[in-house]
Amino acid sequence: MIGDLWLAVGDKAGSWDDLAAPEQFLGVNLVIAKISDWESILKEELGAQTIEQRMTQPLPNLPKEIASNTHKVMDALNYFKAQSVRGRWTLDAIVKGTTPLARIKNDLSVNLGWLATHPSLITLSTYGKTEWVRNNLNYVENYAHALGQTYGLLIALILPFFKDGDSLLVAPAPDDDPQNPNEPLNADIKSLSSSLLDYTQRSLRVWQNTKMAKLDCAAFTDLQQKYFQDTLLNMDALHSIAEMGAALLALSQNTKGDIRLHDPNRTWREIKFYKFEELFS
Repeated sequence: MIGDLWLAVGDKAGSWDDLAAPEQFLGVNLVIAKISDWESILKEELGAQTIEQRMTQPLPNLPKEIASNTHKVMDALNYFKAQSVRGRWTLDAIVKGTTPLARIKNDLSVNLGWLATHPSLITLSTYGKTEWVRNNLNYVENYAHALGQTYGLLIALILPFFKDGDSLLVAPAPDDDPQNPNEPLNADIKSLSSSLLDYTQRSLRVWQNTKMAKLDCAAFTDLQQKYFQDTLLNMDALHSIAEMGAALLALSQNTKGDIRLHDPNRTWREIKFYKFEELFS
């Protein structure tokens, strides 16, 4: 019997390529759904646009010189920082006013709120400080190796609970080469994927006699060609959704952030945040 095909898109929070500062906030995030659900999710309408349209366009009202080609939460956060914006926000609080700051904040809140409350998207995150990574993970080879191990903590947590015969594909967001930002660093993706698969396997030794979902990890385009080449999923849109997941993690769990999100009414039911040590123990 063939099970369901699931896709987890991932992104990181914090500067994983700089592990020198012991108190730096780090994290990884996965947004997970069945391939069939991903197709319908991108077609959902939010306002006057589909999710795919929102995620493949920059946030409105951002100055063009700082806006990426696609939806990037970091663009808005950098703009807020330049304007000395700070505060503790809820995603359902709409700012009154028509200034660019108010519009950007409201647009961003709507988009983040969509992900935070979506019933068909499972959002899993783990986080902690650089010091924990240095003390508990093998980061000597390169940061991508340590990052893969951290993704592996999340995968090892959930993989046994998929149905027998299911397949879980993991597509971490690639970093960009600063010399050629349109080309991902394939070597880092390969190192991350290898580390993730190996670390997940070793972490699941207690389940070795139990059937569970199959697992594969690679760049999105490689997974698409191998597993769902007949399915039309927009890679840029999925990466933007993964970046929103990482932003929800950082903005809600990083106690030193200038902007903090909180969920007083507990509406983020499909989001789970775990400290590194909670998954490692």
